[in-house]
Amino acid sequence: MKQKELSILLRAVVVLCGAVWLFFLYWFGKEFILSFIEPGWDRPVCLLRFCLLIPVLISMIDAWRILARIGKNNSFCVENAKGLRRISLCALTDTVLVILWGLYAYFRDGIPFANGSEWFYVLLLVVAVIGVTATAAAAALSHLTLKAADLQDENDLTI
Repeated sequence: MKQKELSILLRAVVVLCGAVWLFFLYWFGKEFILSFIEPGWDRPVCLLRFCLLIPVLISMIDAWRILARIGKNNSFCVENAKGLRRISLCALTDTVLVILWGLYAYFRDGIPFANGSEWFYVLLLVVAVIGVTATAAAAALSHLTLKAADLQDENDLTI
C-alpha cells in the first residue's frame, strides 16, 4: 500500500471516529443540558462525560493534520512530532478524567460495589490502563518522529 493510499484509508477511519464522536456529543450534551433543567441528573458525572469529548476532538484534528502530511510524503517533520505530543497530552487528560469519574462514583455511593457496580470500576480501570498505554505510545512516537525529522534535516543539508 502506498503512502497516499494509507493516508486516505486512515483519514476514513478518523471520519468514522468523528461520526461516533458526534453521536456521543449529542448524547452527553443532551444529558449535560438536562442536568440543569431536570432534577435527578448527576451534574458532575454529566460534566465529566461531556469534558471527555474535548480531548478526543483535539486528537482527531491533530490526527487528520498528521495524516494529511503523511499523504504529502512529509512523514517526519516537527509539526507531526508536535501533533503526536498533543495527542499524548489529550490521552493523558482523558485518562485523568476517567480516573476522576471513577473516584467520584466510588465516594458518591454509600456502599461501593453495590448492585453490580464492580463491573463499572473494572471497565474504568481497563480504560485507564489503555489511556496510559496510548499516552506512552504517542509520546514515544512523538520523540522518535522528532529525532527522524532532525536526521532528515541533517541529511538534506549535507546533500
